[in-house]
Formats: sequence, C-alpha cells, structure tokens
Amino acid sequence: MPYPLPALGAPLRVAFLGPVPAVAAHALHAPAGALRPRFIDARAGAEPLSLRAALADAAPHVVVALAPETLPPGALDDVRAATLAVIGPGARLPDRAAFDRILRTPGAGDGGAWRSRPLPIDDGLFAPVRPSRRPPRALFVGRSTERREHVLTPAKHAYDVVHYAHGLAGRRFAAVLAAADVGIALNAESGVGFPAQALAHLAAGQLLLAEPLTPRCGLEPGIDFIEIDSRDALTTLLFQLGLRPDAYDRVRVRGRLKAEEHRASRVWPRIVRDLLDDLSAFGTARTLKA
Repeated sequence: MPYPLPALGAPLRVAFLGPVPAVAAHALHAPAGALRPRFIDARAGAEPLSLRAALADAAPHVVVALAPETLPPGALDDVRAATLAVIGPGARLPDRAAFDRILRTPGAGDGGAWRSRPLPIDDGLFAPVRPSRRPPRALFVGRSTERREHVLTPAKHAYDVVHYAHGLAGRRFAAVLAAADVGIALNAESGVGFPAQALAHLAAGQLLLAEPLTPRCGLEPGIDFIEIDSRDALTTLLFQLGLRPDAYDRVRVRGRLKAEEHRASRVWPRIVRDLLDDLSAFGTARTLKA
C-alpha cells in the first residue's frame, strides 16, 4: 500500500471534497463501515490555503473528490492519502498523476475509469413511503436548460410542480423532498443518460417519473419508476395522478426498496475498501510533490 493506513481497529478517515449544493447529497456524513467521514466544502475559486488547512486538520487516509474540476491546481499534490476523483459521463479524465483512481457516473463515454456507478445518496435524505397528498405535489430538482424547460413548462402551468434549480443541501433538501409526492428526473440535454437526482427521489419515497434511464443501473420501468418519453406523457401522468394519487403506490414502494442499494452508508465503505485493495494490488501512477 503506497499510503499510510490506521492502526488495526482504528477508523479510516475519509474526506469528501466538493461544493455543498452540488454534491453534499452524495457524500457520507456519519460514521459507517469503519469509516469516519468529513465533508469539506470545496468550491471553485476558493482560497487554496483554506482547503489545505482543512485537509491537514482532517488528516484523511482517503480523499474523495466529488467535483475535482472545482479544486485548485495542485490541491492534493502533497496529501499522503489515497485519492479518488468522481466525474460525470463524457467528462474529460483528470490527470492520472493527480488521482489514484477515477469513478465515472453512468452515461455516454464511460471509458477510462476504474469504476462506473450512480452516486450514492446521503442517508439523511431517505424517508419512508407516505400516503400521497390530494392532489399530489411534483418536484423537479436540477439546473434549468432549454430542453428541461421544454418538457416541464406545460406541467408547471397545469399542475403543482415545484422546480428548484440550485441551492438545496442537507436538512433543507430533505424538507423539500418530504413536501413532494412525485419526483421528476430529466436529462439536461438531448440523448441518453441517468440523471443524478433520480435516486434521491426514490430514496425520499416519491413516485419517480423519469425519461428512459441509460444505463438503468438495476431500475426497472413500470416496477421501480414510471417511464416518460415526452412532455405530453408527463402531463398525462400528472393528470391521472390527480384523479388517483394512489395509482402507483406499489411502484413507489418498490422504488424505495431499490434505493437501499444506493444508500451512502452501504456504498461508500465498499467503494473505499475496493479502492484500497486495488491500490495494494496494482499500485498507482499518482506522483506526490513535496
């Protein structure tokens, strides 16, 4: 193993880096599976010295960069810890001299990464399936794009659809999820994909209405979520749910059960363990400076 590890029986310290509004929902925030996590709010343009001080204070054995593009150049050059970069589909691979391994979220252009899987969901966002309001309230979480607005606008005008483009994290995000019965997941641009917010809606016990997921990552349309292929399909489903809010309760329950496979406290210990085992077996091309 090229990096120091804790003494036998001691917890493994893991630092999760990234901007809170964008990635906090996918980090581990409480001890689990022998990991002691710490989240460090690392935003684009932040003072490099502050980040270095936070990392020195955390003294991590593993660093997970959930948004490596926001880190200052050389931010991890002298950090003696295993490093994992998490990038989106189609994103350019980070410098392999800066990170030990790369995890890519599902979608087009998955080549070159060590692993590919959806981002886990913070345990604090999980909730039981509750009886639906009458009429149901629908929620879309994600930045506005021309394509998304094209799909959402008729539904926003006709039904109770709430759209949060940014700024949700922690308890506020959990409260917003709890105030909705239906979650809508749309790709930002045309083409196939797996919107990151899809699993958050399932974890919150909502009925998920999503465009075809590619890859599906174990989710089955008609069983775990309801598939939509147009804005007319979205408005039709919301109309039907207004008449019968409980029409897809079995789908809500199945989707909530499937979300357990993506709970942060289950997934991150496994990823970190696999990362360390892989480094022990195959080493790294990363170069430390200073």
